[in-house]
Amino acid sequence: MIAGGTEIESGEGKFTVQGKTNVVAAKATVRGDLRFINEEQKEAARAKMREIVAKSLPGASAKITFTDGIPAMPPTEGNYALLKQLDQVSHDLNFGKIEALDPGERGAGDISYIAHLLPSLDGLGATGRNAHARGEYTDLDTLPRQIKRAALLIYRLTR
Repeated sequence: MIAGGTEIESGEGKFTVQGKTNVVAAKATVRGDLRFINEEQKEAARAKMREIVAKSLPGASAKITFTDGIPAMPPTEGNYALLKQLDQVSHDLNFGKIEALDPGERGAGDISYIAHLLPSLDGLGATGRNAHARGEYTDLDTLPRQIKRAALLIYRLTR
């Protein structure tokens, strides 16, 4: 999100801006997030952003702050072994192959909070399109398949 104007107030997920179209904005505020595979990648991106911000143009000033959100979920051998088990379950149910998504193109999953503690998978739930965007939807017809796949995986993991 980005906002600019003579005055800016920010709240949870919104900006209130005052200004005029014929006045140069006195302030601009930008909020966003970073996606990263591991802590080293996150810190390298933050360092580069701090370096850029430190080089404000004459007559301007900038500051940058970071707040940690969802942690990284680096690919691990344990995760790939668990994925192999899910793939076998999918084959056994005649649902086809399961492959890992490119770690650099994944979103942020809640499982990331505990992924450093044990092998983990994300994406076992409902499928759909346009995540977190206009037109987002869930394909309810895929739920029976996803439920069977997850249930059999859980069953096998507990035996």
